[in-house]
Amino acid sequence: MTEAAPGGIYTEALIGSMGRLNPMLDWNHPADRDINRLIFSGLIRFDSHGLPQPDLAESWGTSSDGTLYNFSIRPNATWHDGQPVTADDVIFTIELIKSNGSLFPQDIKDLWSQIEIKKFNDKTFQFKLPEPFAPFLDYATFGVLPKHLLESVPPDQLASAEFNLKPGGTGPYKFDALLTGGGQINGVSLKVNENYYLPRAYIEQVVFRFYPNSAAAFDAYKQGEVFGISQITNDVLEAALMEP
Repeated sequence: MTEAAPGGIYTEALIGSMGRLNPMLDWNHPADRDINRLIFSGLIRFDSHGLPQPDLAESWGTSSDGTLYNFSIRPNATWHDGQPVTADDVIFTIELIKSNGSLFPQDIKDLWSQIEIKKFNDKTFQFKLPEPFAPFLDYATFGVLPKHLLESVPPDQLASAEFNLKPGGTGPYKFDALLTGGGQINGVSLKVNENYYLPRAYIEQVVFRFYPNSAAAFDAYKQGEVFGISQITNDVLEAALMEP
């Protein structure tokens, strides 16, 4: 259920608590992932029909035997701090995916460990697969991380990096602030990315607030504290469906 004020502020309830705003670390943390999908971008994304669409990569091509994938990064893609996105950022992120510091499943780490990466220039690069793998593009949606902000952090210390509480990405929204109270993080505020490489997001500010369960989130919705809820469980589903 969603109801957004055009150009204003949209507030959504997330179930759980915030962990770390880093796509390397959100694999089993839905609340973090919901926020990260607005802050970070992948090389490609999938639309509502399940078809791959350009994201950070403006184009890609595949060899006839299905083992080579050439990608070109958008020339206007920049990080939230204004630095350009480069092939080095992609290569850096993949090295992190393979490291012990990431929480990616082992099968994904194993896949990337078998792929050779050739950099042509700052904006173009190639993935060479050991054999054809039809679902490969599914694995090109990982959130790309900024090398210039994280290269000084050892992979095994990634989980404790300051970046995770004040991230910088390439997505439609930029990190704004943590909302705190009672000695804990109660929410996260994001603001629109004015320099996004795709059309500017419609809503100016997005605020996520954390609630321990769907019942608490639904109460917040009824009180007008939030406009939407990330997850409705069966215990409150009937009441939610009756809500106007």
